[in-house]
Amino acid sequence: MRFQALPVLAAVLAFPTLILGEPDCPQGGYWHWSHEEARSAAAHGIDKWCNNIAPSTFKGGQEVKQCLEVDYDPKNVNLWMKNDNSGDKVLSIDQCKKLLKKIVDSCPAGGSDRTNDGWAPQAKPGGACWV
Repeated sequence: MRFQALPVLAAVLAFPTLILGEPDCPQGGYWHWSHEEARSAAAHGIDKWCNNIAPSTFKGGQEVKQCLEVDYDPKNVNLWMKNDNSGDKVLSIDQCKKLLKKIVDSCPAGGSDRTNDGWAPQAKPGGACWV
């Protein structure tokens, strides 16, 4: 009985990851966000940015992007938030922060995430602005 329960338990534990997904983290580049100080500076910038852009209604396909200067090297954090749906969608402040910080915490070189109910956020550290 114990051996039959293990595959079931493994499937149950993996289910949230399948549903929620993980950010797409490119393997190349500099792993700036592998340092706690860099992640903290990026999170602080994300807090400010999300407080400015949300809550708001995004039209289908609408994208907002900005390069922020932060208090840690690299000095810039490039942020994108896109409504990947065809219709309007409301972005809350908490949702904005959660989606972008998930990328910062999961992707040392930055990344993107298209697994969040039609939102397509991106966050990338850099010495320069790309947006």
